Amino acid sequence: MSFETHTEGGSWTGGGTEVPNCSSAEIDAIRAALRFLVDSGQPCVAGVAGLGALATCLAGKNERNINLDCRSSDCNGAFGITNHRGGSDVTFCDPALPPNGIQADTDVTLFHEFIHTCDGMELDAWAMENHCYAGHGTFDPGVETVRGFESETDDAGNNLRAGRWVVWEPDTGRVFVKVETGGSWNSSPTISRGVELNVNNAAYILQPGGGGGWI
Repeated sequence: MSFETHTEGGSWTGGGTEVPNCSSAEIDAIRAALRFLVDSGQPCVAGVAGLGALATCLAGKNERNINLDCRSSDCNGAFGITNHRGGSDVTFCDPALPPNGIQADTDVTLFHEFIHTCDGMELDAWAMENHCYAGHGTFDPGVETVRGFESETDDAGNNLRAGRWVVWEPDTGRVFVKVETGGSWNSSPTISRGVELNVNNAAYILQPGGGGGWI
């Protein structure tokens, strides 16, 4: 794994040279974002009680075990794309790459997408980037994105919906670390609120309407 490549030159009989899809400036920006993850992002997650498993997962992510790519026909205005929850293919789109984006855009996009590689839903990725990268490239999720939180999460009762790593109160916009207690091979654990994350609660309030989905 590492940076995705394509072949330049050669002919129908073969040959040619494998070159990265990302430019040298884009590779430099992504590698800087990896360093920022190690220096700031992962320590932030590790410092939140109840997120030790997520911090450990993030600590194991690097360019040796993630396929990193630049641009895709699936970008459609997104900053980044991960092939699926728990996947290992991460694509950076134009808004997250130089010269369109600044380094903070690359940093926060890598963090958001790496939460997905650790099985995180959109709720998890948005809440964690808003909490850990405040003032460093992150911004609030839009209304349609928040509507998407409802369809991807599970009803945990008591005005609470559960993502993979966090839980969310749609009526108040508050987000907490997900706590699971009890449960066995034939029963589900009880889900409750842990440490509250620092997000803009107003932006996370579920507005009437429909839509949203995986990005």
